[in-house]
Amino acid sequence: MSWEPIAAVVAAYVVIGVFVMVTFTIAYKQMGPDGAFRPGTYEVTLTWNLLSLVLGLIAAVLGGWVCVLIDEGAWAGRSLMILIVVLGMIDVAATIKKSQSSSPERGDDVDNRTAMQHARKPVWVSVANIIVGVVGVAIVMYWPW
Repeated sequence: MSWEPIAAVVAAYVVIGVFVMVTFTIAYKQMGPDGAFRPGTYEVTLTWNLLSLVLGLIAAVLGGWVCVLIDEGAWAGRSLMILIVVLGMIDVAATIKKSQSSSPERGDDVDNRTAMQHARKPVWVSVANIIVGVVGVAIVMYWPW
């Protein structure tokens, strides 16, 4: 068995993760707590939710390209999509659990780390992130370039 499919999936997921971390950090610095969260809470705004889906799609396309560049076989791309679904389902479960606990009040000045720890996104966003991730990789794999 060749290691290329495994390397392709790992490299692609690293690219996705780094892209998301960097772009979300930049977006949060630009929007600030008042743009990212509803007043006095850690509930994210619709603007933030939609931005996260757009950035997630771009990340998935980039990850898909990295995957295909390393290994053009269908196994690697499909494995990346499976990884996105599995990790996405874990995020859905964490989002549901977080939504059932009480949230602290948000102050005016919230650093990026605190924002990430306390952010409350709707469950539909977690589910949509899975779909967006799979679609992003599928675009690269199946689009007639």
